[in-house]
Amino acid sequence: MEEYHKIQTPITINGEIEDISAMLVGSVRYALGRRTYMVDWTCEFIRNNTHLLLEKDKKVILRDIEQQKNYGYGDKCDEECWLALLDYLKANC
Repeated sequence: MEEYHKIQTPITINGEIEDISAMLVGSVRYALGRRTYMVDWTCEFIRNNTHLLLEKDKKVILRDIEQQKNYGYGDKCDEECWLALLDYLKANC
């Protein structure tokens, strides 16, 4: 995933911050419990772009990750990603 950080091209997104924040919540909900590369990618993107999240959506993501423990996070590596993101969001948001 580090290779994506080498080149940063400015982008324009049509929509409001509410739209972007909601899409990030949707990404988390899609990836929670899955066992694919999407888990790591989603966690890293959220961690690198918390400035795009509205406060209410940060709370939703925190709640969703915490509640997922009742259903399982996926493989051990997935659980580590989610718990690391949870810790990061609690400490930095």
